[in-house]
Amino acid sequence: MSTIEERLARDIAAVTGGVVVTESDLRDARDAVDELIDSRRQRDRRTVLAAAAAAVLVLVLGVTAFLNRGADDQTAPPAHTGRTTSDPDADFLVGRAPSPDLLQGVWRLDNGGAQMRFSAPNLFSYDTSGQLFHDPAVHGTYVIDGDLVTLSVDGGPAGCGGQELVMRASAPEPPVGPGALRLVHTRTGTGSCEPWPPQGARWVMEQVLPASQYMTGLVFSAETGWQPLVGKSALHGFWMAEGGGYGLEIDPGGSYYVADESGEPVDRGQWSLRGQDLTLTSSADSTAEGGR
Repeated sequence: MSTIEERLARDIAAVTGGVVVTESDLRDARDAVDELIDSRRQRDRRTVLAAAAAAVLVLVLGVTAFLNRGADDQTAPPAHTGRTTSDPDADFLVGRAPSPDLLQGVWRLDNGGAQMRFSAPNLFSYDTSGQLFHDPAVHGTYVIDGDLVTLSVDGGPAGCGGQELVMRASAPEPPVGPGALRLVHTRTGTGSCEPWPPQGARWVMEQVLPASQYMTGLVFSAETGWQPLVGKSALHGFWMAEGGGYGLEIDPGGSYYVADESGEPVDRGQWSLRGQDLTLTSSADSTAEGGR
């Protein structure tokens, strides 16, 4: 190589970051220089060489840019056009996803006000007055998909028949659980479907049957100040045996249900109150015996 060719090669390498320039490239560049010299002899030789060097660099950078662009098209990840949204209920819905075994039983809203019951194979009932077995406000079937529990309402006096009610659910790990269930209502009832909670409402449920630690710790028999019943209405609702194990539903219409730890009824019949005596009379198809 001549001194000019060596300088040209060094300049190309410096600008292109080490792109290899072959002898053929240099010959082409030299021919271009000769043509420029022949056509522009009146110009200074240094100016012609600078122009020739610039012409070669444009060509090499153009090819390099094309190759790099091709590589980028093959390796660059596609642009993300979707929006990333955070889950506003992630800090509330912690723990395990729901399952039929986890939901099985009787639940009450923390501090009262509503009750839910799940039973095999996929049945549910909901009420605000403690009637989970006899004419609950809402009843039907349910399905689980991930953390979503979809309730298909068959009927009930709440007026939700034919609607689908959806809620997200989770069971916190200890020390909060077991026996706790967290719900976020994502699809509420429409029209006359009351008293189903509004969309977005967060509930903390406590398991009554099987009795959770929240329920077994409730002791009232040692308290003083007991007063006589003021009327039958004071008995209406769902009651749990102290320490857990059984639940008793007393309905305004005169029927009663006794459920065991599974949340399933093991006795049913009619109840009556005379003075301070509460009498439970089992029905003919009940396996238990009635009594006081």
